[in-house]
Amino acid sequence: MSVRASEVPLGFEIPAFERRITRRMAEIHGAPMKNFHTVIEDARALGFDDLVIAGPMFTCFFSEMFTRHFGLDWLTSGRLEFKLLKPVLANQTIAARAVVGSHEVEVEKVRIGFEIWCERREDGARTSVGSASVALPA
Repeated sequence: MSVRASEVPLGFEIPAFERRITRRMAEIHGAPMKNFHTVIEDARALGFDDLVIAGPMFTCFFSEMFTRHFGLDWLTSGRLEFKLLKPVLANQTIAARAVVGSHEVEVEKVRIGFEIWCERREDGARTSVGSASVALPA
């Protein structure tokens, strides 16, 4: 069953997706490359305390959050754009968040626009920001 546009009014925040990123997750996600995303010595040589999480992992977090809430509608009509602001290290917890910022009528659908961001739970810092949208039945 699809979520209808009327169920996501302006200002509505969809449930966050939160995950503690382990060192093993970082190593697997960054493989097969050998760098500060996958080799602890390389990360420490650059002044980081642990592996730096690769940017594409945030795409996974945002997409997981939207897929859990919108299912097939997200997979068939979702759009996502964001930029990275601050590094996230292995063994930190990240929450992907989204708030409805717009509704645009399309043919037979309403495109719901979101302000999105990820934040580190340890200090509340926003580590990425951007926008996303999904087309839903009116």
